[in-house]
Amino acid sequence: MRRFDLRSLRFGDASEVWRGLPVEVEPFRIGGQDYRVDGDAVQLQLTLSRVDQQWTAAASLKTVVHGPCFRCLEDAVLRVEASAEEYVRSGESAGVEDGDEGYVSGYILQADALVRDMIAAALPATILCREDCRGLCPVCGENLNAAVDHRHEAADG
Repeated sequence: MRRFDLRSLRFGDASEVWRGLPVEVEPFRIGGQDYRVDGDAVQLQLTLSRVDQQWTAAASLKTVVHGPCFRCLEDAVLRVEASAEEYVRSGESAGVEDGDEGYVSGYILQADALVRDMIAAALPATILCREDCRGLCPVCGENLNAAVDHRHEAADG
């Protein structure tokens, strides 16, 4: 699922409804490298509250992101938890600043864009395979995590 029609939720007498939505997540690029989530999808937990024509959509997710470590290029596995809120008035995202776009238009939630942005915001600035990653040797490119005693002889001049 990439889009979800918020009008399909039936509030009945309640002012709040919950729904779990499977959302497809395309692989994405960060720093020129490709990253993906487990199973190429996440389960988005969506809670909608309404008062008249004003709705609040609270979204949360948990997933695992895979991709190359920024230092050694080995597989980095990151557990990601993220949450976000979107305010909707008369079927459109509300409170969106000039130039920004919301995730709701005509009561249609752009679930894939919301999920992608939630994951991106939750990722650390530097994606590492482990906190103490030593990276690659700047001389020969060997992975310094695997080469404990890695050295190069100093060139005589």
